[in-house]
Amino acid sequence: MAPPAGGAAAASDPGSATVLLAVHAAVRPLGAGPDAETQLRRLQLSADPERPGRFRLELLGAGPGAVSLEWPLESVSYTIRGPSQHELQPPPGGPGTLSLHFLNPQEAQRWAVLVRGATVEGHNGSSSSSPPTLGPEACPVSLPSPPEAPTLKTPQPEADLPRSPGNLMEREELAGRLAHAIASGDEKGAAQAAAVLAQHREALSVQLQEACFPPGPIRLQVTLEDAASAASAASSAHITLQVHPHCTIAALQEQVFSELGFPPAMQRWVIGRCLCVPERSLASYGVRQDGDPAFLYLLTAPREAPATGPSPHHPQKTDGERGGLFPASLGLPPGPQPATSSLPSPLQPGWSCPSCTFINAPSRPGCEMCSTQRPCTWDPLATAST
Repeated sequence: MAPPAGGAAAASDPGSATVLLAVHAAVRPLGAGPDAETQLRRLQLSADPERPGRFRLELLGAGPGAVSLEWPLESVSYTIRGPSQHELQPPPGGPGTLSLHFLNPQEAQRWAVLVRGATVEGHNGSSSSSPPTLGPEACPVSLPSPPEAPTLKTPQPEADLPRSPGNLMEREELAGRLAHAIASGDEKGAAQAAAVLAQHREALSVQLQEACFPPGPIRLQVTLEDAASAASAASSAHITLQVHPHCTIAALQEQVFSELGFPPAMQRWVIGRCLCVPERSLASYGVRQDGDPAFLYLLTAPREAPATGPSPHHPQKTDGERGGLFPASLGLPPGPQPATSSLPSPLQPGWSCPSCTFINAPSRPGCEMCSTQRPCTWDPLATAST
């Protein structure tokens, strides 16, 4: 793609010139509306190999089809509007004045001092290609202007600079800046980093760190109940699980599956009279210290078509094996032996909660486990008649 007027295409070989400094800034046309797209671009200042003592400024694009431009440094007008806000005006015929917003004020200051020093050195016609001197601080004035109390300072190595915008490492750096800005209360910095990530439609996973939660581990007192025989006292068991308050319900389900063998699909957790969702943490339901209670309601596994034989990985369980669900390690008394009659078992009296599926007594107006109201369509007379 041919570069627009007012700028030459940047050299394709980055080793053809000595790079003095490279930084990243959010670039957008000056005076553009709020809907104008802001692009994260790489600004690069390098010595001109064809003109000793002169420098060139490069604006490098990212992604396929992006256009990279470069200009002789003396042909551009560079203005500092604030600690992180600069303006770049290319020569006539170029893309017009550009607004540059730096995510790091220290990086913007270092860049401004170097550009200002290179501009003065180029105007003085120096024949040296060494890096220009850097002042101890940058002043918010238009370029060029003479540096104040110049001192020698080694430029930052190229390996320590941020990577190209399309690189995974740079996206991780932006995500890190977002997390740091939020943790330090920098609302403006967080909004800027989030805006750049949103423009690139980056998929993020945002969660609180463990330090935000109560310390652990703690002992969680769990009451288990089997849906297959909820009316029997032998269907309940009490166990203790060692957990962390920052643990999610999904992770707790996997822990129970690993330790007791109950698949997550069969588990319904009720804590603090709330039916738990997998994404939330135990601490969000009030689990903070040893002895806090929780209720685990085990659903009956769905019936499958009869197979030729039991699977070696999933052996079949009889109805008399600890209520059909509980392992022997829980210490429950043996359940009733299977009946020889082919008659179907009678329906269990009561109504099923539409939220947690717990079978409640017919006289209860709300669910005993999660307080969900009894369905209006449930008819105790019709249930009794069946």
